[in-house]
Amino acid sequence: MAAQKLNLLHILLLLSAGACFYYVLWENRQRTIAFRKHFRSSWFAIGAVLLLVFFRVGMKQPIWPIGSALAVGLIIGGVYGATLTLRVDRSWSIPRPPGGRYMAWLAGLLLAAVAVEIAGAVIGPEARMWRFYTTLVALGCAGALVGRSIAIAFRVWRLIG
Repeated sequence: MAAQKLNLLHILLLLSAGACFYYVLWENRQRTIAFRKHFRSSWFAIGAVLLLVFFRVGMKQPIWPIGSALAVGLIIGGVYGATLTLRVDRSWSIPRPPGGRYMAWLAGLLLAAVAVEIAGAVIGPEARMWRFYTTLVALGCAGALVGRSIAIAFRVWRLIG
């Protein structure tokens, strides 16, 4: 297969990963987070990961490692979100739980994986394996971000509902 060159999806991929990183940092600066705003970083992480998976499927690379990396990330993020100390006030705001800096590192790692993907697209077929491994890392990071958000959402829903 011919080398994949840069296209508009790479720009969308970079914007999505950058927005995920921005919203994770934004969550860390806030004292309280509204319930719906808690999911912003997760939505952008899902968008970036879907584009990365689209690139891997287009290059006819195996699917089972992709699903495994996402599942491991979801489990780790779910366990992390289930064990956080969490308080919720009456206006459905979540006071920022401690330990949010780990999520900033994961979002930064996702952004770095996207940068490797874009650089690999410029280099050509020689970087095919690096692109595959960084996609697995990005899937694990995004899975952890999404798993944490889902676990916190279930906990908030159970506390208030």
